[in-house]
Amino acid sequence: MEDTSRIPLRVYCKNCNTPAGFDILRQSYRCPGCGELTGIAEAGRSARNWCHLNRQNTRERNEGTEYRECVCPSCGAVVAFPEGDASRKCLYCGTALIRPELLDPARLPEIIIPFFITESEARERMRSWAEKNRKKAEARDVLAAIDILTGCYVPYQLVRGPVSGTVFRDGGYRQYQCYGYLEGIAVSTSKNLDNLVLNEMEPFDWSQAKPFDYGIISGHRVQLMDLSEADTDKRIREEVREDFLPEIERVLQTSGVDVTVATGDLLVLNALLPVYIIRQGNLLAVMNGQTGRIAVSGTRTSISYPWVIEPLIYTTVLTLALGCFFGFNPELVVYGGMVFGAIIFAIMGDGKKSLIRNVVLRTEAAKARREGRRLRIDEEKDILRNPYDNSPVFRDLNENGDLVPVSISFYGSLRILKLMLNSLFIIFLPVILAAPLRLMVMESHESFMSDFHMEYGAAWYVLAAMVVLVYLLKAGRVTVYDHPVLHELMPDGSKRRIRNSGKGQCGFFSMFMNENGESRLKLFLKGDPKMGCFVIGLILFILLGSTVTIVFGGE
Repeated sequence: MEDTSRIPLRVYCKNCNTPAGFDILRQSYRCPGCGELTGIAEAGRSARNWCHLNRQNTRERNEGTEYRECVCPSCGAVVAFPEGDASRKCLYCGTALIRPELLDPARLPEIIIPFFITESEARERMRSWAEKNRKKAEARDVLAAIDILTGCYVPYQLVRGPVSGTVFRDGGYRQYQCYGYLEGIAVSTSKNLDNLVLNEMEPFDWSQAKPFDYGIISGHRVQLMDLSEADTDKRIREEVREDFLPEIERVLQTSGVDVTVATGDLLVLNALLPVYIIRQGNLLAVMNGQTGRIAVSGTRTSISYPWVIEPLIYTTVLTLALGCFFGFNPELVVYGGMVFGAIIFAIMGDGKKSLIRNVVLRTEAAKARREGRRLRIDEEKDILRNPYDNSPVFRDLNENGDLVPVSISFYGSLRILKLMLNSLFIIFLPVILAAPLRLMVMESHESFMSDFHMEYGAAWYVLAAMVVLVYLLKAGRVTVYDHPVLHELMPDGSKRRIRNSGKGQCGFFSMFMNENGESRLKLFLKGDPKMGCFVIGLILFILLGSTVTIVFGGE
């Protein structure tokens, strides 16, 4: 029989009872001690059996105790309280509550985390935070509404199971696939509260979670789950996306990513978690009733353009370099900077978007403790880190067409060397063409460099410099992200390069290719043959003229 005293937030080895970790490569739980494997389905059956036995025990322990469910006629919030509870107002809007029916046991949670911080302590901590942040409008709103701060058990779902994500990088067309396995993810199922704000007051200390008991909620306000299954699934996917983002942004080297999440067969545990709430108008201020962490949101949003930083740096550096070369001539620097900026921003800004996010103020992660009767709250980044690793792993096809876990990189020594050699070849092409011509015409008594004037190719160098700038930006900072170098992650922890990965993006002509693999140059020639021939002819004229001038310019 399942042990209902041990909450199934972890999977334990069936052989030695050691907590097992999820091995994403083997897609099963693996004991760090004896190596025993426990499948996802097996762990799920054990947890579901625990839930069934826990509900049965809860009903037996509380047989004869009546609890009522109250639906607010104004805002639709659902509040649960024992028969005879003195509470008669809606937590959210203050409307008189109605008690139409007995509480449905099927909607009760499996686990609960009790309040650790009292209401008076929570109000004092919230007031202290608002006083320190008076310059912010949200803090002033909190001070004005501090008297309506109320503690409430908020419904959550704890999620465990496989998830996957489809990722696109801004300005790119390659689709990346990532997979993960969730542990210890808590998602609010209250439609009256913003889950993303609640998420900012996490984490909770799950070691203090207990099997649900009516006695724990006695005298407290309790809201039951009132979110539809579809909306709950949407919230789960939103939270998974937020959990995946840091690793995805690190791997793809940008915050400009578009992530679509899909969930698999998830095991869900219903929970009640302690929260202190201030809600008035657009203000939502919450405090973790266990740890004391605060999160506050109003109406402010932030708009950022993270992709702008890199092209701005390139434009500034090239403009300063131009100024140094020409003695900082103001007119030349201004016009040169405008030309550089137009080219760089046009290439690197193609397909990029701004990021719009709600502004949420929060304190550092916290952990509450008591010294005698006095409350102490320690604040420190990651003071209550999730013991589970929810980082996604990318997958791609190997040479055999199998979807395998991979590590992704975009730059290596050979790739960088190729970019540099191609750039030098473009710039010094007339010199390369002029060298054999010089050998053909030079007299036997002459030295090779005596009448070999590389500086006479200045017309080509100026044109080539602009071409190389476009090439390096397009091939080295844009197209490269659609052609990653992939290494397959082997079960023994080693890596194996997937052949042909990373090819096709560093060649000179890649700068003329569009996302469909078609040549923009070819399309341009088809669209306007006369102009195309004129441009190509002009380039050839400058190239040949520079080549001849290098050899014969001094004569």
